[in-house]
Amino acid sequence: MIEYAKELNPEQYRVVTEGGGPLLVLAGAGSGKTRTLTYRVAHLLESGIRPENILLATFTNKAARSMLGRVESLVQHYTGKITGGTFHSIAHRILRSYAFRLGYNNSFSIVDSEDARQIIGSAMAELKIDTKLTKFPKNNIIAEMISLALNTETALEDVISSRYPFFLHLSREIHQIACLYNQKKKDLSVMDFDDLLANCRRLLREQPDILQTLSRRFEHVLVDEYQDTNILQADLVDLLASGHRNLMVVGDDSQSIYSFRGANFENIIHFPERYPDCKIFKLETNYRSTPEILHLANLSINNNENQFPKALRAVRNKGMRPVIVSAQNVLKQADFVAQRIAELSRIGVPFCEMAVLYRAHYHSMEVQMEFVRRDIPFDIRSGIRFFEQAHI
Repeated sequence: MIEYAKELNPEQYRVVTEGGGPLLVLAGAGSGKTRTLTYRVAHLLESGIRPENILLATFTNKAARSMLGRVESLVQHYTGKITGGTFHSIAHRILRSYAFRLGYNNSFSIVDSEDARQIIGSAMAELKIDTKLTKFPKNNIIAEMISLALNTETALEDVISSRYPFFLHLSREIHQIACLYNQKKKDLSVMDFDDLLANCRRLLREQPDILQTLSRRFEHVLVDEYQDTNILQADLVDLLASGHRNLMVVGDDSQSIYSFRGANFENIIHFPERYPDCKIFKLETNYRSTPEILHLANLSINNNENQFPKALRAVRNKGMRPVIVSAQNVLKQADFVAQRIAELSRIGVPFCEMAVLYRAHYHSMEVQMEFVRRDIPFDIRSGIRFFEQAHI
């Protein structure tokens, strides 16, 4: 048996050993969220829950494999298989058994983004839309519009109006393309990634016998990074957990970064409203950062209007105070970063001990240009260096 009290801190221990029912775990950055989830699954197994009655939903298959691998190392020799993976992979597995109930063949194919663009192109050709004369959006942009509308349950015209206003005068034609795109997928018995979620939810809503079978099977449902779920994913979780209501969602309302692709942090904010009897736990002990960084983070987070109050506490010793620099524009920002790196190099700090972090790869372009101008050596770990791209 695992000695949970010795291997977990008190906050983690309370979460891991809590009984059933809906549970909301607010896990601050660096607070041991993955460890807590892993030990929770292990505790369920040691408490007599069969592996096939546990569902673990994550945002990457790698994360699911990592957690389940840790569970195997903690709980030796358990038989059976836990259902774990991304929302898309879980929906895919369900649809492989029941897609025929929606009029699909169970051997339906999944189309990737390139296939989707080709089907959209076919729909545009069939509708005889002259994209050259009207400066029509490219296939991948139309695919983004359709995806965002589905993942946010927003009318396509409203998505165009709010996110792509320069194409609003073409909304009628785009709507025609979207309708024909969906029809072509059905005729070809194919689904795109968004269809996996939407069709799985539709299946569970429209087929009560299937919902009953699956919701009874999964006695415990655990969800990682819940703040990044969209409405389809949140609904799927609610449906699959409806049989036993042993639902644990783990996330941090202060870390949601995927709203551009439909994620809605309000899913975690409103969880207590959907589950009034839920118990709320907080993981506030931070193992990653220094007190100075956490102090700055806490001050920043306190400005959020809709949030669960929390205060991260550092385990690490005192470190350097972070510096905030307000730059006039991206060029001034790149100049400052390069200048600071040059200064550190002159006082003996090796380049290999410095790193520049950014939220998206395109944010690095100006910094790369400045590094090249100053002969500062660098490696890119997120894509291809600007000057190595084929079109440059």
